[in-house]
Amino acid sequence: MKSAFRQLTQSPGFTVVVVLTLALGIGACTTLFSVVSAVLLRPLPFPEADRLTVVWETNAQQRIKREGPSGPNFYDWREQSRLFQDLAAVELGTGTLTGRGEPRQIPGMRVTTNFFFVLNVRPALGRLFTPEDGQGGRQPFVIVSHDFWQNTLAGDPHIIGKNVMVDLIPYQVVGVLAPDFWLPLPSDVFLPWPDDELRLQHGRLAHDLGVFGRLQPGVTATEAESELNAIQANLSLAHPEIAGWTTTVVPLQTVTTEYLRPALIALSCAVGVLLLIACTNAANMLLTRAVNRGREVAVRAALGASRWHLLRQFLAESLVLGLIAGALGVLLASWGVSLLSAVIPATIPIPDAAAEVTLRTFEIDERVLGFSLLVSLLTGFLFGLAPAFYALRTDLIENLKNGTRATARGGRRLRETFLIAEVALALVLLTAAGLMLRSFARLQHADLGFRSDHLLTLEMELPTDTLYRDRAQQSAFFADVLDRVSSLPGVTSAAVTSVLPLHNHDQRARFVIENGPPLPPNETFQADLRRISPGYFETLGIPLLRGRALDRHDAPRANAALVGVIDAAFAQQFFRDEDPLGRHLVAGNTRIEIVGIVGNVKHAGVDRDARPTLYVSFLQSPTGRMNLVLRTSAEPAALTQSVKNAIWSIDRNLPVYRIQSMDATVAGATSAPRLTLSLLGVFAAVALGLAAIGIYGVTAYSVSQRTHELGIRQALGADRASVLRLVIVQSMRVVALGLTIGLAVSLALTRLAESQLFEIRPWDPPTFAAAITLLFIAALLACWFPAQRATKIDPITALRSD
Repeated sequence: MKSAFRQLTQSPGFTVVVVLTLALGIGACTTLFSVVSAVLLRPLPFPEADRLTVVWETNAQQRIKREGPSGPNFYDWREQSRLFQDLAAVELGTGTLTGRGEPRQIPGMRVTTNFFFVLNVRPALGRLFTPEDGQGGRQPFVIVSHDFWQNTLAGDPHIIGKNVMVDLIPYQVVGVLAPDFWLPLPSDVFLPWPDDELRLQHGRLAHDLGVFGRLQPGVTATEAESELNAIQANLSLAHPEIAGWTTTVVPLQTVTTEYLRPALIALSCAVGVLLLIACTNAANMLLTRAVNRGREVAVRAALGASRWHLLRQFLAESLVLGLIAGALGVLLASWGVSLLSAVIPATIPIPDAAAEVTLRTFEIDERVLGFSLLVSLLTGFLFGLAPAFYALRTDLIENLKNGTRATARGGRRLRETFLIAEVALALVLLTAAGLMLRSFARLQHADLGFRSDHLLTLEMELPTDTLYRDRAQQSAFFADVLDRVSSLPGVTSAAVTSVLPLHNHDQRARFVIENGPPLPPNETFQADLRRISPGYFETLGIPLLRGRALDRHDAPRANAALVGVIDAAFAQQFFRDEDPLGRHLVAGNTRIEIVGIVGNVKHAGVDRDARPTLYVSFLQSPTGRMNLVLRTSAEPAALTQSVKNAIWSIDRNLPVYRIQSMDATVAGATSAPRLTLSLLGVFAAVALGLAAIGIYGVTAYSVSQRTHELGIRQALGADRASVLRLVIVQSMRVVALGLTIGLAVSLALTRLAESQLFEIRPWDPPTFAAAITLLFIAALLACWFPAQRATKIDPITALRSD
């Protein structure tokens, strides 16, 4: 190793260039692996976490992939299943925390008392819930997370037995969870759920719960799903209303990774390509150095050095370069991880479910450092093999006679092979980045069905357990909020809605069409439901297509009909060629007259089709949780404090949360493609730079080795233009071959990324043309400067030097 260090310090410029080249590749690999490790590889912090699952109900006919079950269904599953060790139910929600500064909304769960035993966790302080906590109605007990205890409760060591005010109810703290407790679903507080209340829940078609299960040892999720579907089929015989509903069982680890998994797999392939480009570039530089060291190798061999000794010397130098590059790569990765932590959102949606999961933090831990060390060693070993074997295969006696010229001719072919591979790999990355760029541009300009600019949104939830229990009080409160915020300077219009577009919440309505097509017994249609205020469509810029919008006259009055507005997707799916205006929907005991049709809104996602949606007035159908939407004449964020003050002038204890612009909401809905595009763009730019450096290096070295030949050409009458053309054409032939191979590889590989693209074909001609043109221009510039130097060779000096 000392000899390797000594050799490398003799060529500091060469060493720095190789180390920086490899550090870029290793740093990119390490950065991405820190995300892959946190999201895909790090096990959940529960004993035997591979046995933990999430259970949903599905309905293929109604195109519902993931919804929670009702309480009665849950208890039937729990009591009849033999393949689950146990099942626990949760209800996600929020609570209003008061008495500790400004009122705020905190995420919480109401859970069955066996929840923590299903997860198999232990508390840091106090106790967990017991079966007795689920008896005799709702018990005022709470278990808090470790972070909540530290940050909100000041880490009070005597907190057990003290009260915390949630929704104006004093809850006694009975336990604090351990610091390593982490749940994908965000929650600060956990409340016990009375078994009787849940078991006797009215209606088997309620879909309010999340269900966690722990499988028996050796049981797979597929086997458990089959068992639950058999139970569900038997239940549908006694309860025909749930016919058509089946179950799906998904490992908990999969739920936490499936949204980002496709993007991370694509990026892992991209960063692997980038590392190959860096290694190829480094191998080319080492090969050039090995060619120049031909006489040195021959002298060592003549003095008695064996081929194994010489091979070991070359590999030692390569490994030293790899380790130094690895150390620098880890430093670059630490910066990259901080950048990614700021770019990637803290929570990501669960596909096809109205919920989201919390991501764990990204960090350079032992696993990531071990990966970086392994990559550094493999990189140093692999890129050092080809130059080492080549140097040892050459004729040592000829090297002693002629020095580097003896090896230069054969080395040229191997260097060009490396260059072809480098150009081909760079084109693959450029093409992938180009496709993602065009896809993301289409995504950014997709028609959402509303205008997202100058919109400020926030959420409010009334404490209906203690106050605002009456529905008239709820509608009156939100009507008062609208009156006060509408008069604020800078607010041009205001509205409320139960669910904002692109939010991970869901509300649905089941209905039949009066005098409509007959349905099987106990079967209904289903559509998204939005409770809105008059002026909602105008505030969001949703066009009214026919009929009228909702107004203040659509308020609860004696014998007043409930009215609704549908979107175009609703009209198309359920009425087809019939006129829906004036028709009636029957939802339970409620009769709704359709008075208008509006444009479609992409509630489920920017890249998802609009779903049939029914809008009703919140004045006629109030609820305790609403979102306020304000269209502003200035920057939305500037009005945040004045809006909060207006709401607190009505109720000082009401928290206002999830305050953000609608533009930020849209950006969050495209977080996965944005991440992929950002990283692919960086990787492609680095690959382009490395390819240009490689082309420049090969061309420059070729010119230096052909000084004698070029001097003779000029002495025989070749002008500078012909020399320039000769050097560029010969170099660009190699580049053209690399582009051809890269095009073929890109056409084959981009088909695998079709699911990641939006309204763009994997073989998009403009993208391929742009990538090829960009790489061709970069290659041409890289060839130009060495070729220019070739034209300035003095023929007499070149001939004398020979």
